Amino acid sequence: MLKMNKILMGHQYVANFLDAPVRLGMIYKMDDRQFVPAMHFNDAFPDIDLSRWIEEGSSGDIKFTETRTVDFKFGGSADSPLGATEIGLKIKRSNSVAGVIKEGKVQSIRFEPIKEQLMRIWRDKGYDRFRTDYIFVYDIMTAASGTLIYTEERNNDIVLTHKLGQKVTKVLDLASGEFEYVSNSKRTLEIIRNTAHKPLFKAFRFRKSWEVEVLG
Repeated sequence: MLKMNKILMGHQYVANFLDAPVRLGMIYKMDDRQFVPAMHFNDAFPDIDLSRWIEEGSSGDIKFTETRTVDFKFGGSADSPLGATEIGLKIKRSNSVAGVIKEGKVQSIRFEPIKEQLMRIWRDKGYDRFRTDYIFVYDIMTAASGTLIYTEERNNDIVLTHKLGQKVTKVLDLASGEFEYVSNSKRTLEIIRNTAHKPLFKAFRFRKSWEVEVLG
């Protein structure tokens, strides 16, 4: 059972905080904030090659910050309480995310070519009786490394330090994923990884009319 949170509400992305093996074509059952893996599309249709309908974007560093929602402070100066290897974040708004991912890249699958098969799965498995509970993953963002901090409460003060003792001078340094917590004033959830991972994904569920509704 995997715990994930909907973040980036305007973009309808879900955060994969536990680095679960999410992949395109997965079907999950939602139970509150727990997503339970139900099956993959190819479990029902092993002879269909989903790669035919998968498209991939170009990679690039992505910064999830805005000056109106996040203040950054860097250490190493006489008037700063932070050390030279530390960065301070004040996330001013609730349900906000801050950070940077390195070499972020999106993969998406076109669902119309397999819609009939998906509808058959929903009917055969009885998912159509619990439409709000079952979702299909159609979009995944991968990253080479990165740091994402999510907070449900506003005015959250967070301090991170570089694990290798390197001086931190800019927000983009967070892309390395070489950070760990020093302190935070309120509860946070985080994705901090120095290796390749899948931090974000999108999914949809079916309405009664069999039109899709994106989660988030």
